[in-house]
Amino acid sequence: MVQYQVLFEVSLSHKYYSGPFTKDYEVIMTASLRAMMKSYQLIFKKKPEGFAILGKSDHLFLLSSTKEAIKFRFGIQIKNRYFENFSKIRPAAPYMKYMFRNEIYQENKDGDSETQDINLHAGELLSDTNYNFCVSRNFQPSKIWGNELTISDRNDNYFEGEIDENTQLDQILIDDYGSYQVKSSQSGQEDEVFYLEPELEKSWGIVEISLQSSSDTQFEKVIGSHFKINIDARKVFWSYYFVSSNNNYFKNISVYLGKEKIDFSEIEQVLLPNNQGATKITSQTPISLSKFYDGPKIYAELEDITSQGSKEVAGINKVYLPTPNIQRIKAVAVNQKIRYYAEMYIQNL
Repeated sequence: MVQYQVLFEVSLSHKYYSGPFTKDYEVIMTASLRAMMKSYQLIFKKKPEGFAILGKSDHLFLLSSTKEAIKFRFGIQIKNRYFENFSKIRPAAPYMKYMFRNEIYQENKDGDSETQDINLHAGELLSDTNYNFCVSRNFQPSKIWGNELTISDRNDNYFEGEIDENTQLDQILIDDYGSYQVKSSQSGQEDEVFYLEPELEKSWGIVEISLQSSSDTQFEKVIGSHFKINIDARKVFWSYYFVSSNNNYFKNISVYLGKEKIDFSEIEQVLLPNNQGATKITSQTPISLSKFYDGPKIYAELEDITSQGSKEVAGINKVYLPTPNIQRIKAVAVNQKIRYYAEMYIQNL
C-alpha cells in the first residue's frame, strides 16, 4: 500500500470570518510547477483551511538529495470582489502584490517535533512588510528605473546596460522567474522585484516555498512545516443616519452594546441627497468588521423633542441597529491618510 507524507502545508485564516475562508480564493499553479511536482511524484491536496503538498514516503528522499534549489510558487487569486473592503490590506496598486516566502521566516525545528507552525509574515497578522514589487513579462523597466540599469540575481549580475523605453522584461530575463535586485544607474535606487509567470499575473498574493535554496531551507527543515497566513479584519468608522418620518432631528442619541455604552460623536444634523433631514453620529474609533456579530445586540436610545401645546416633551425611543454591509464600505482621504467608513440608515422613525 502506497503511503503519503506531508512535505508542507499552507493555511490561510481571516479574522473577519474567525477562521478559514476558502470560498473567497483560488490557489493557482503554473504549468512548470505541475511538471516539477509530477517528476517528483508529488500531489496537491486542497484542505478546508488551505492546501498541502504530499509525496510518496519512499520517494521523498529524491528531494533531499537534489543539489538544485526547488521553488514551489503558488498564486492566491481572490474571488470575492469586496475582499479589500473587509480585509486589513493595502489597496490594489500597479506592480504590487503580497509575497509570502519561507526563506525569510523559516525556523529551525523544535527538538524532534515532526511539524512546526511558521507565519509567513513578521507578526501574528499580515502587515505591509509583505507588500512587494511584482512584475510580469510585458513590463517595461524604463518606466520605473530609466534607461540604464543593473538587474542582479542572488549569484551575480544578470544584466547591466542600457535599454530603450520599449524594452520588455521578458526580453532580458526570458523565463527565469523569481526574485531580482534592480538598480537604476541614474538615481542609485535599488528595489527587490519579483518576476512572475504569466499564470500568476492576476493573483493577489504569491506563496513561494523554497527547498534546498539555503541553509535555512534544507529538506529536513522544511518537511512537515505548516506555513500560515493570517489576515486581520479591516477596522472602519461606523456612521448611523437616523431619518425621522416627520423630518425632525433628534436631540440626543446614545449607542449601546448590551449594557455597555459605545463612544460615538455628538449628533450632527445633515441633509441627505433626497433633501430629507437626518441626524448623524459616527463612532469615535474604528470598529473591526466581522461576518458574524455574536453576543449582545447593538441598539440606540433616541431622545426626541416634540411639542404638546405650549410644552416640549422628551421621549426616549429604543432602536436596534444594523451592522455594516461590506459592499458599502467607503474610503475617504483625511489629512493625507485613508479612513474607511460604513454608513447605515435607519428610516421612518
